[in-house]
Amino acid sequence: MAEEQEWANLLAEIFDKLTEKHAAITYDFHNLELAGKIMKDNVVVPTGTISLSGKLTITATK
Repeated sequence: MAEEQEWANLLAEIFDKLTEKHAAITYDFHNLELAGKIMKDNVVVPTGTISLSGKLTITATK
């Protein structure tokens, strides 16, 4: 859990820097598949798969 918090803090710092510079980041996906899963009673249960193709642009502004 501590490692997840460190990553969250790092990402927040990066986002703050990008926001100051009014940055835009574009991700281009070609058939990216994300398989969902949850833990239930100590068993991994699949929840479905999402497939992405196209562009996602994230723009940071104040």
